[in-house]
Amino acid sequence: MKKLIFAFLSLFLFTTITANPLDLTDAAYKIMMERSLTSCGNNYRIKKVIEKLRKGEAVYVAALGGSVTEGKGPASFREGYAYHFNRKLADEFAAKREKVYFVNAGLSGTQSPLGLIRYEQDVIAPLGNNPDLLIIEYAVNDIEEPTKQRAFEALIHDALSRNENTAIIILYSAAVYPKTQKAMMPIAEYYGLQQVSPSDAYDYAVLKGYFKSSDYLTDVVHPTSAGHEIMADCLINMMKTVDKAVLDSKPALPEKALKSPDFFNFKRITESNDEVKIISGGFDRSDPNTQTVDKNGKANFPQNWYHSSKSLPDSLVFNVTCKNFILVYKIQGSWLSEKFGKAEIYVDGKKFSYKSATLFDGGKPNGWNNCENLLIIDDAEAKPHKIEIRMAKGNEKKGFTVVCAGYSK
Repeated sequence: MKKLIFAFLSLFLFTTITANPLDLTDAAYKIMMERSLTSCGNNYRIKKVIEKLRKGEAVYVAALGGSVTEGKGPASFREGYAYHFNRKLADEFAAKREKVYFVNAGLSGTQSPLGLIRYEQDVIAPLGNNPDLLIIEYAVNDIEEPTKQRAFEALIHDALSRNENTAIIILYSAAVYPKTQKAMMPIAEYYGLQQVSPSDAYDYAVLKGYFKSSDYLTDVVHPTSAGHEIMADCLINMMKTVDKAVLDSKPALPEKALKSPDFFNFKRITESNDEVKIISGGFDRSDPNTQTVDKNGKANFPQNWYHSSKSLPDSLVFNVTCKNFILVYKIQGSWLSEKFGKAEIYVDGKKFSYKSATLFDGGKPNGWNNCENLLIIDDAEAKPHKIEIRMAKGNEKKGFTVVCAGYSK
């Protein structure tokens, strides 16, 4: 009888339901966490962050990515993984949670080239500091991004160049379509970064029948509230694992790029940038209706170059010495009354084309003030260039907004 009772209790304990987001067994959830830990990388920077947290020192945390990072999926963006992670991080490690300063720099529908452009504005400026801990999430957005992961590497390089002690975690979200995780992994490994893949955990769990895809995803990419919390748990699991490990030696920033240094030391163009001569022409207004962010409901690009339906037809011109130039324009929100039209781009007097397209439509159907980025110049050496944006024939009385632009030398 005692043996039967013991066997029953053992079975019950093994299959006991725990307080994880989808009420999985301990064993199942443990496997998911293990599957998500792609690489602990060099643990020096992460362990130093944990040390600062435990000492009650100020720690600056940022999450940079697309809509998953912004918190899309659940009813409230505050149920997004980044917010879950910030709370769990303070609960687990912080002696003084009020000393943990956090910014969510997620922006829906954006790729790593735009993350590179807006790093200063959306990460460093609101923190008032370089981050101690930076999460980068772009694997579900970077399919067919024009730099082919060179901007992704530059984002890592430039963040570490600003602060060699910034601990960077590369996060691979789940989606039912192809992702760039495999292309990003060698870059992350080269820089000795921590890599966490809720995508791998999700794929395994669905395959094994732990839960259905609809329990984790609200659509093809955006997690449910439970899915977001699982993502946060994957991040915390990595940090707990690193916390138990022996401290690695301090890593140095590699002297050479893995893929290419083409986009290193990337700069955003502003009106105060002395290296770039800007002729605003008919793009001399500021569009108040650029893409907003959930965290504050404000437009994310208050400084832009806007050609309204009432503007003069004159071109917007950037005169800049560069080897790479990225331009980002807006797709007008379909609910807004102003009609947006098509623009042409000229580089040193020659019409620019991308995938055979020479007209760039700011008024595509179903727009939501979302951003489109174009790699306008991609050369091996820096040279003086004139980039001109002009409204296409017949579109002079329509709107068009250049949201932002950036370059490397």
